[in-house]
This record gives sequence, structure tokens and C-alpha cells, in this order.
Amino acid sequence: MLRVRPLVFTHDLPRAAEFLLALGLTPAVDPEPTDASAVFDAGSGRVALQACEPGSPEDGTAALAFDVSDVAEFARRTEEAGTSVELSKAGHQLVARITAPDGMSFRAEAGPRSTGADPTPLSVVALWYTHHIGSAVRVLKDIGARPRISSDAGTWHDFSAKNGGLVALHAGARTGLELAFEDDGDVQSRVADLTAAGIESALTGEGYGRSLRVRAPWGAEIRINGRHRDLHGYTEH
Repeated sequence: MLRVRPLVFTHDLPRAAEFLLALGLTPAVDPEPTDASAVFDAGSGRVALQACEPGSPEDGTAALAFDVSDVAEFARRTEEAGTSVELSKAGHQLVARITAPDGMSFRAEAGPRSTGADPTPLSVVALWYTHHIGSAVRVLKDIGARPRISSDAGTWHDFSAKNGGLVALHAGARTGLELAFEDDGDVQSRVADLTAAGIESALTGEGYGRSLRVRAPWGAEIRINGRHRDLHGYTEH
């Protein structure tokens, strides 16, 4: 079991929660929200919010993370595939941490096999920028993510997780992680709901190449991209 669940750090958790609701996500039943954390489900994948102090180094940042059913078994299979895993305890919970050759470090923690979320066209995307794209591809394959689309130039690779969510690798000069979304419908149809919620959005592109850009309350620009259907220069796996 593998699900994409990026983690967003914010000093204003209620506003961040309202923003995700306006995007069409729904509050998760498992785990239950607390004053310091909350999880939201998209049609595919989840987003976790974690409260932090205003002005702290992590405030407004996003981190890559995954849900798995059995952390120890996940670690065993990942190491067997060729990627090292560090196991530790967070309270009573076992946590697996992986550090990729480009320095990207991410966690895998126990999560429910089924979220119970209603099916929607919205998928969570963890956008991973990397200057070691080949090694990042290897790490994602080793943890069980499935190649979906790659560019013929080798600068873009995206992967799906069996239990929801996407991870997209983009070649760049720095290592970083951004939260994004993919809409398997018409992204323009989301403009009215966002406007009603007081959220400004900018629509770019045409047809299924359209993309919405919105400013999140934690300061990041969030992209909601239409699903890539023109595969000229790309290969679907």
C-alpha cells in the first residue's frame, strides 16, 4: 500500500484548512484532526497540515510524505529493491525515512488502506524538483511508485501511487518540493467556486493544457493542472 500525502507547515491551520476545502478536498476521518494537525482527502491522494510557529523555518513549506500500511514491511521491500531506509519511533508509531541522493528526505508512516473519500477528478501531486533526476526515478521505483508519463528529453517523470496521489519529478538546479494538483476534468469549472470562497485564480493555457494558479494562505503558489493528454514528446508507461 502506498499513498501520496505531502505535508504542509502553516502558522494558520484554520485558514489553510478552509483553502483546501475550497479546492474541493474533504476532511479525513482517519486520522481525526487535532489543534495541531489535520488531513484532507482529494479524489486521489491526501494533504496533511501541520501547525508551526509564525516565522519558523518550516512555516509555509511543504514536505514529501507517504502513507503505507505496514512501515516495517515497506522498509524491508524498499531496502531489498536497493534504497536505504532509516527506521525510528515517533511516539508509539514506527516511521521510515528515506534520503535521496539529491538530499530530498521524506517519511512513510502508517495510514488507512482506504480513506473512504468520494471519487472526484482531483489528484494530489507532490512536485519534486531535482538535479539528480535519474537517482530520484530509482528511489520512487524502489518504494513501489508506478511510472506513468515521462518526457522524451528525460526532464520530467511522473509516478502514481497504488492507493492514490502522484509524484512528479522535474529536472532543475535545486532540490525542492511543491504541492500541486491534477484535475482530470475541466479546470476552468473550478473558477466559480474559488471566486465564491474569496480566492483569486489565474487561468492559463487552452483545452486540456489549462492550468489554474492560486495563492495559498501559507504563501505558496498552487497549481491545478489539467491532465496531460497531448503526449507529443512524452511516453505513457
